[in-house]
Amino acid sequence: MNQLSSDFRWNGPAVMIRSLAVAALMAVAVGTSLAQTSALTLSPKGAVTARLGYFPVQIKLTDAKPSQIVKEPEYRAKPKYGIIHMGNGPKSDFAFALDEPANADFKIYIDKNRDGDLTDDGDGAWNTKRTKGRVMYGVMDVTLRASYGTSTHETSSSDYTIGIYRFPDLPSLITYRETSREGRVTVDGKGHHAVLVENDADAVYAKTMEEKGGRPLWLLVDLNDDGHLVSVDARGPFKLGDKAYEATVSADGFNLQIKPTDKKVAEAPKAAEAAPLLKSGSPAPSFVAEKWGGGNLSLADYKGKVVILDFWATWCGPCQKSMPHIEKVKKMVEGQDVAVLGVCVWDDKAAYTEWVPKNQDKYTFQFAFDPAGRGADNIAAKLFHVNGIPTTYIIDKNGNVADSVVGYDDGDTRLEAALKKIGVKL
Repeated sequence: MNQLSSDFRWNGPAVMIRSLAVAALMAVAVGTSLAQTSALTLSPKGAVTARLGYFPVQIKLTDAKPSQIVKEPEYRAKPKYGIIHMGNGPKSDFAFALDEPANADFKIYIDKNRDGDLTDDGDGAWNTKRTKGRVMYGVMDVTLRASYGTSTHETSSSDYTIGIYRFPDLPSLITYRETSREGRVTVDGKGHHAVLVENDADAVYAKTMEEKGGRPLWLLVDLNDDGHLVSVDARGPFKLGDKAYEATVSADGFNLQIKPTDKKVAEAPKAAEAAPLLKSGSPAPSFVAEKWGGGNLSLADYKGKVVILDFWATWCGPCQKSMPHIEKVKKMVEGQDVAVLGVCVWDDKAAYTEWVPKNQDKYTFQFAFDPAGRGADNIAAKLFHVNGIPTTYIIDKNGNVADSVVGYDDGDTRLEAALKKIGVKL
């Protein structure tokens, strides 16, 4: 069964949920079964609001200027170029240029209006810049007009928001999706709130199991109408409740059709895509990682303490964004037998060993590296069922999971709330 989690919560405003209830819903007969077709509305930052974590997408940079660029700003350094793809139609390519001088602020010029002119889409300034430790630019929200159809004929278009950031020492620009499609779907004759999220940051929702390296197309359904979103991978047969279904999705995500199926639902999906996060009260799995400073770090060594276990990576922008908050919480709970462990996962050892020394003046918690690196046999996915980072587990003094937090936004206090529930004073 490729059901991902029953623990995702929909935290969006009630007014949004009420507005989504008016989404068009119709039933059409398909053979002898009844297929339910839903019209899903655009939620510009719905994937962020649902706190799903994210899948980074690397866009290759090149020295060769794309043919569609005909006018450029005055660069201060030799530019690097790339293409952002949004949709599958004739207007889906957005050229960009990076201007990254050695001793001045970086700039990014995106041809948002696709007129070939990089000088009429803004001044190119990044929203934020971080220069302590490893240099990173972003995170920046960019909304582009995705195009759908064929290479010569556009059938629809829609805005789509992505987050972007940049490590100058990488040969790529990194993006991730922020937009979702949302509405109501009918399961077993009853309507439920639903969220549809693609994870390739290319605005295309019509995907198969063979495409894009196996990244899921998440369909999250509030099956019990209690705010808990059950998640399935809609690219293949899936289970909702006790019944099997399959979905047909339009490329733009507007039309979602769900119908019962006799097809077999996969029983053993990839853990990183399909396993639910560990439930509260379950024992936290033991693991051994490479401790910064020498030796091994074993979770068993911290029994009797409350543990804040944060999974992160050097390339993960939101992870870097959440770390000052974790450091702040660490200082707030000093003297209460609380340990903070930052385990670097899904990363290269060289990047980790370069990053930590440059950031030790800012962070005083214990770092460790998953020896699996980017391999499949990693701590985060295999043992803790992590789908995206940052993901933070709160483990009580008995070694049991107390709560988990996925993602981070400014002003986020979920970590503090979880600690208070188990008696930690802040």
